Amino acid sequence: MRYRLDTLGQHVALFTILSVVFLGAFIGAVPANAQSTEVQQSDRSFMVSLRQANSWLVPVSKEAPARSTDAGISNAGRDVFEGHSRLDIDLLKSAEGLGVVLPNDVSSEHQSLIDEMAGRTGDNHDRAYATIVRQAQGGLLIMAVQTRSTTQNTTIRTLAHQASQMLIRTMTVLENTGKADASAFELVTAKAQVNAVRVIGQNIEPSDRELLVLLTQHSLWQKPASRESSNRARDAKVRKVAGQLAAEHTQLAQSVTEAARQIGVDLPSEPTTEQKSWANAISSSSGEELDSMYANLSRAADGSLINQVAQARATTRNVPARIAAQTALTVLLKHMLLLESTGLVKANSLQMTDIPALTQPKASSSPPPTGDSSTSVGFLTGIAVLVVAAAGTLWLVRAVGHHGEHRR
Repeated sequence: MRYRLDTLGQHVALFTILSVVFLGAFIGAVPANAQSTEVQQSDRSFMVSLRQANSWLVPVSKEAPARSTDAGISNAGRDVFEGHSRLDIDLLKSAEGLGVVLPNDVSSEHQSLIDEMAGRTGDNHDRAYATIVRQAQGGLLIMAVQTRSTTQNTTIRTLAHQASQMLIRTMTVLENTGKADASAFELVTAKAQVNAVRVIGQNIEPSDRELLVLLTQHSLWQKPASRESSNRARDAKVRKVAGQLAAEHTQLAQSVTEAARQIGVDLPSEPTTEQKSWANAISSSSGEELDSMYANLSRAADGSLINQVAQARATTRNVPARIAAQTALTVLLKHMLLLESTGLVKANSLQMTDIPALTQPKASSSPPPTGDSSTSVGFLTGIAVLVVAAAGTLWLVRAVGHHGEHRR
């Protein structure tokens, strides 16, 4: 019996879109109050989505070495199997500790997906496996990073952090096989509105240009602000963290500059006006106020940027941009962890949209952000991720299905 890859893609589409809609509907609804161990609906949605993904990625990857004729795919299958198996163990332990009920049975859709992959062998299997698993992991990465940057629950935060790191690694392994069709990752977006960017190269997606500009501007304010805080902060831990961030932003800037050179994009030489105001707020403070200002502004800026970086890492077809996004994602995850380790990061400083009052003059009478605005931001973020998943799945069905037709 022959199995068509377009049907396979439809199953992946259903899983990805339903999972993202479920999570996106609630992301951003976390109240801006003290750090809590309470499990929010967005946290539960993430855990359920992760469990559903593991239910088919684990068995399909376990069988990959036996069905493959390619050493790279065999090794990738083992890596994905081990990564998702370990993640599933941690997920179940976390769910038990938090009292979250997760599905135990494989859904009919996911079982159909497992059955269809079981009917493939050789190159037909290899291309389908690499492309579909990589596309599914890209959607999971976006959800994991969103959760990592916004959740107030420390257990969920650790789980999302581990998931993000594992997905970054195994996605790279799949890409390195040369079997994953990059057209299945592409993000369809509106033309990026980026100022002061001169495009030299051709066939460059606006989202790739925007990524490099955003990363450059981020380092342009974070590096000097971190260097200053490493000298002026009162708390020794803050000084140490700030010094490490300053050094690593130098490395990140070098990676972004190299990608821009290869792609052919001129980068800005100054941060944005808003970013300058954040740096000025840190410079104008001292003592404990400086410590808190630096930790919270930096964590909020990282939490806002990392979601865009995750989308770029999951969807770009451009190799230099992908490498830059991978480097940035690794750096930002590490920096958020370091900033949180100071003990100064507040629950309402997880994203920049949550804390506009921090950058306002002290005499300002502007009211704090309302719950409605926070929910709106979260809803729009969820919609953005849905666009990513839908676009990637559309490319998946078309592109990989094309390979399947030629192998009938």
